Amino acid sequence: MRIKIFSTLILLFAIHCSFAQSQDLDKTITVDGRERQYAIHLPPSFNTSKNFPVIFAFHGGGGEYKKVIRYYNLNGLADENGYIVVYPNAINKAWSMSGVSSRIKKIDNSVDDVKFISELLDNLIANYKADSKHVFCTGISCGGIFSLFLAWQLSDRITAIAPVCASIPQAIAEEYSFKHPTPVLLINGTEDPLINYNGGPGKMNGRNAESQTANMLPTEELVSKIAKLNNCQSNPVVKDFPDADPKDGCTATDYSYSCSDVQVEFIKVVNGGHTWPGGIQYLPKVIIGKVCKDFNAEEKVFEFFKKIR
Repeated sequence: MRIKIFSTLILLFAIHCSFAQSQDLDKTITVDGRERQYAIHLPPSFNTSKNFPVIFAFHGGGGEYKKVIRYYNLNGLADENGYIVVYPNAINKAWSMSGVSSRIKKIDNSVDDVKFISELLDNLIANYKADSKHVFCTGISCGGIFSLFLAWQLSDRITAIAPVCASIPQAIAEEYSFKHPTPVLLINGTEDPLINYNGGPGKMNGRNAESQTANMLPTEELVSKIAKLNNCQSNPVVKDFPDADPKDGCTATDYSYSCSDVQVEFIKVVNGGHTWPGGIQYLPKVIIGKVCKDFNAEEKVFEFFKKIR
């Protein structure tokens, strides 16, 4: 009898431990006849008895879904806070966004990536208890641009976004809008050589297909537009970050807007490049600029999303 009870206890302990570990799954979904890839990270607290907020983390142009998992460093914070993180993969390493710049010369414009994310979200809600009222997007470069694009084109399903090193083309700026007040955290560097802080094309985005544009909206105009869309007060609360690493050559300032229903926040990284703050120098400074070490982008992203109830 004692042996049987002991064996049962061991079995129960093993089952408990299996649910107490995070899970990383490599999955596919078929959309418009195409097999689409994504990776999903489930926190240790994951179970099917409650809903979990979900973060879509989009890779940049020329990147791939699995390669940004360590770069964004979101999974540890997701485990601590009980979030699902999903890393979708683009076709030919480029998100298909009508009118939005891409470094991929032969991008397949027949790909509907908005539909891909919408159907993937349906799948996550049905199979992984994703909370349809807490759907967040982040990413750097084209991953950030795609986050901004989804907040417009999939507005009724996206709760909030936190793009990094991103803007929108001036060609779509006039019609760009949200269907509901949408919290936005934007993190941009003033010396970004790809997404020009002052607008226009970056030095590597000047040659694109005629159907696309590299003429991006200046960062501060984008922030002003987002603030107006959310009925924010014109004067933000301004706070400088401590210069935690004087050797990085960068400083950062936070602009927090008081809005009627949501929060809008802009982190200006002075002398920052096309980089993820707190992350690695993935290419030489002469190509992408400097990495700011005064804060970690992933921590600010989570702080921002966690405020949304």
